[in-house]
Amino acid sequence: MESKIFSYKVDGIVLTPVDDLLSLSPVFDRKELLNKLKELFKDDEYKVDDRTLDYKIKDGQLYIEGVVTKQAEAKSIGFMSGK
Repeated sequence: MESKIFSYKVDGIVLTPVDDLLSLSPVFDRKELLNKLKELFKDDEYKVDDRTLDYKIKDGQLYIEGVVTKQAEAKSIGFMSGK
């Protein structure tokens, strides 16, 4: 099974300081974001493995990292009968 690791920069989701101890991001919908991510890989026949998703903050910017796997074609099993 072919796999790739990805890191996706989520535009517009940047932490802003509230005070010396707390920074917050704007509100976002994780499911909508995940659907957008799945659409990015759909054309290449890769599927996002939800179990590998990791939300990371780098320099105040949100990144989503994980693994995508290539979908194997379904194999059919044929039966031959001889008489």
